[in-house]
Amino acid sequence: MTQVDLADWGARRRRRFAPDRWGQLVCRAVWDDTADMRSFFLTPQDGSRIEHEPGQFMTFRIDTADGPVERCYTIASSAARDGGIEISVKRQAGLGARALHDTLVPGVVIEALGPSGRFGPAFVSGTAYALMAAGSGITPMLSILRTAADRGMNPDIVLMQVVAAPTDLVATAEIDVLSRRLQRLVHLPIITRGPGGVRPDADLLNRIIPDLADRTVLCCGPQSFMEMVRTTAHAAGVPADRYGEESFDFSSPLPTAAAGTDTPSRTVTFARTGRSFECAETSTILSALKEAGLPLPSSCARGMCGTCKTFKHAGEVAMAHMGGIRQREIDRGFILPCVSRPLTDIVLDC
Repeated sequence: MTQVDLADWGARRRRRFAPDRWGQLVCRAVWDDTADMRSFFLTPQDGSRIEHEPGQFMTFRIDTADGPVERCYTIASSAARDGGIEISVKRQAGLGARALHDTLVPGVVIEALGPSGRFGPAFVSGTAYALMAAGSGITPMLSILRTAADRGMNPDIVLMQVVAAPTDLVATAEIDVLSRRLQRLVHLPIITRGPGGVRPDADLLNRIIPDLADRTVLCCGPQSFMEMVRTTAHAAGVPADRYGEESFDFSSPLPTAAAGTDTPSRTVTFARTGRSFECAETSTILSALKEAGLPLPSSCARGMCGTCKTFKHAGEVAMAHMGGIRQREIDRGFILPCVSRPLTDIVLDC
């Protein structure tokens, strides 16, 4: 082994990967979990460390045939390991996912922003957990389990993993191994199709997790699945501060209140270009910006990913975000246009 190889293996103090600006990650390894789920291991090109909490996600800038797009993917790897991150992506989940499957191979560099988000035990506390995952919603749950095992914890966890067919189950062998270290972990795989398939509903949840009301519920999956889990959990008596969910199904944007004829309109100006557009107080700045045909990178449109984060030079907004921006960034003057409505005329650094 050469001296350079020894240095690579040696312990070094590395700076932190900056979570509030775009950086570059290098793909180091790729493997298939199922026929349509592929995992990627990525490390910072500059050798920095990625600090994240289990359940957080990163936003990726992906080159596609139709141009660059930004997409969010949950970190599946343990938060106790900061040398790189693992993401698992279903191929049929959209333009960005298909491009990752086709082009992200070892050695390729991809831009990333984050980690971001407020999903997971660090943000929704509890003494016992029900982790409810459907499809690729298993990824943040894997991060939670892997982190707990790496940190020598033994939390009381019930994991419900819903998939269409047994071949769609991800990491079952690993979960079996983790259960030897996490001795209070109960894994409940649910198959929905084929002989013996069951439909996940309130009756099933209450039957297989009879103490649901006593647990903190974390849910990730398609919107219909999350709506069912949310309704069931609340009906069982789970309070709002013990329920958390994460989803990147953005087919249904957050509703915007209709603007009436007497709705005040504010002027939003781009400081760098001098371009401006009108935005009703009931509309988000991002939606008005898109109606005006002006470009601004965005992804989730729900205040989660932080992709559209922009510095505000002047004006006041009403902003209700979901973890895509940190308080210190807000204090410095940044906003998320996707969830910000103008209260006065606004000047943005664009």
